[in-house]
Amino acid sequence: MHSNYSLFYTFDGDQPLHFREARVFGATLWTAAGAAMTWGEETRNDYASEAEAHAAYVAHGRAALADGYVLARESVIDPAVFDFALLQTLVAHAARRAFDCVRRAHPGQHIDAFALVSDDSAMTIGAMANSREALAASEYGEEMRWNPAEWPFDDGGAYFDSAYRLLLQVHRALPFDVDFATFRAGAFDACIAALAQLDAEGCFGAGAQREEAVLLFEVSDSEPVDGALARLNPPAVVARYAAWMASWAD
Repeated sequence: MHSNYSLFYTFDGDQPLHFREARVFGATLWTAAGAAMTWGEETRNDYASEAEAHAAYVAHGRAALADGYVLARESVIDPAVFDFALLQTLVAHAARRAFDCVRRAHPGQHIDAFALVSDDSAMTIGAMANSREALAASEYGEEMRWNPAEWPFDDGGAYFDSAYRLLLQVHRALPFDVDFATFRAGAFDACIAALAQLDAEGCFGAGAQREEAVLLFEVSDSEPVDGALARLNPPAVVARYAAWMASWAD
């Protein structure tokens, strides 16, 4: 059963501050609202007919606009299909803005490491960054370079809210018919592809500068995604990582 979906925001500057979202399927209207990058509070109302539910869905959108929210996304959802291309687009857009935000917020730091971070259930998405100065000051040395959980900068996290909303729909009690393993693998691949897209655009420098920068996709409390490091980094960075791993075997 296809369903209509809409997402609205208020903003702090250009970052999402609060969200409202609605989805109507059959004679049911589901809504959620709250602060950006939170689960929010859900409501679910069943109506006597699909027409009544759809009318309530339209009314919800009008009320959001009247309350000063801006329509950010509107779509028709097929529960049997997850839109991985949309996820990549949303993550790339958010990562580009988040990394620019880090650079602006820390002008005295040479930012040279970027990571997208999710979890084993592919429910969350965010970004971390590190700098040459922070690495030099860390007691963990080279180990810190490869562990985004130890990195100090996470500015611009709210930019990821739209991608987070897309992932969350899989984890809520909503119609969803995609095999979970397929979803998880596809979601992680979309995040890696988003970073690769930004790298191809030159967001992380070129030449010698790029060979000093580390790009990672991290799944917290889980094994690394096979091939992600090599897909995202030039041979010099991959060799540096291999040398570090080899040092643990000595």
